[in-house]
Amino acid sequence: MTDIKPTAFLHRPLKVVVIGAGISGIQIAHEITSSLPNIDLEIRDKNPRVGGTWHENRYPGCTCDVPSHTYQFSWNPNPEWSKLYAPASEIQQYLEFTVEKHNLRRFIKLHWKCVSAQWDESTAQWTTVFENVQSEETQTVVSDVLIYAVGRLNNYRLPEVEGIEEFQGDLVHTACWPTALDVRGKTVVIVGNGASAVQCVPALQPVVKNIVNIFRGPTWITPHVFSEDGSIQRDYTRGEIESFKHRPGMYYNHRMALEQKLAGGFRGLWKGTSAQAQFTAQARSFMESSIRDPSLQDALIPDFEAGCRRFTPGGHYLRTLQESNITPVRDNVVRLTQNAVITQTGKSYPCDIVVFATGFEPYQPRFPVIGRDGYSLNECWHPEGPCESYMASMVAGFPNFFGHIQSANLPRQRISDPGY
Repeated sequence: MTDIKPTAFLHRPLKVVVIGAGISGIQIAHEITSSLPNIDLEIRDKNPRVGGTWHENRYPGCTCDVPSHTYQFSWNPNPEWSKLYAPASEIQQYLEFTVEKHNLRRFIKLHWKCVSAQWDESTAQWTTVFENVQSEETQTVVSDVLIYAVGRLNNYRLPEVEGIEEFQGDLVHTACWPTALDVRGKTVVIVGNGASAVQCVPALQPVVKNIVNIFRGPTWITPHVFSEDGSIQRDYTRGEIESFKHRPGMYYNHRMALEQKLAGGFRGLWKGTSAQAQFTAQARSFMESSIRDPSLQDALIPDFEAGCRRFTPGGHYLRTLQESNITPVRDNVVRLTQNAVITQTGKSYPCDIVVFATGFEPYQPRFPVIGRDGYSLNECWHPEGPCESYMASMVAGFPNFFGHIQSANLPRQRISDPGY
């Protein structure tokens, strides 16, 4: 009698590998351990700590730009946020506490950078290669499911600028801020006016000698609408925190009010609607009333509708740009010399430090991801490629591969979504 071989119905654990132990990786770990039985879960991250973006982004002034109580896991609410907008260090602490509280650390291996991932059609499995960033040892892990949770706000992007290697001062990106960098009394050029620059410029202004903020184009800067008096930041009082802790109904109502206000802003992003026209008019009015100099108004206020580019709460940024030790410049950086930044108009700005707040490359994979028939996700996500996905979480030709893909056709959301 012929031996009967195991079939597909053999009750074996399903091997799931997650790349990344930031917010997405932590959320996935919770969902799998609380909802899916018989899973062999393994999470690997290149960093020495969990936290992803919030471990890596440590520039001065780095905070969440949505209210703290909307930026948390619904399954681990934190009534003890100290501020309306949590600083990066507090968010990092919250994520580490979440991992320990829910016993998720046992699934996580740190210091392991993903080198490549390839689908094997013959076995219907993924083969993923990791390298230890300390020992340079490599390990190969075979899994049934591969989850791409590497995040979007940590793959920083330096612009292609001539002479960048020649600069003899300190050259940094906001997403890779050296802890030992001393900016006191220095002249600093900050390139960019996106979310990182809007936070970094006001934080540095009181301690540096001068700041030259160079930006290519205008951007919508909005007021902080979540505080009752429109203030930039505020501390929660001890009494409020105690009420949140011991009166769950009150805490729920506070969170719900913030969520509804945040979600309601999505209406202003629908092109051609009266809501968008109203939102654009309000943002324009806010910027005009906040900027005294007409030439700075012309440089900063967009002529396109709100929502075409991510808008940023930053009344403090607008006020800071008008301080005596700040020089705002609308221009393109084209070259660096040993001690200066040269712009397209030929102006030279001598400096001690150059800070690039020039954003990230959120779409391109950081390592080769090879699907069926040798097709690379890098090819799919090339600027000239199709950039298509299903529900921004799956891609044709990459079986059992999931993640927050962030393709070009992902609808823009107006809510905070660390995990529900």
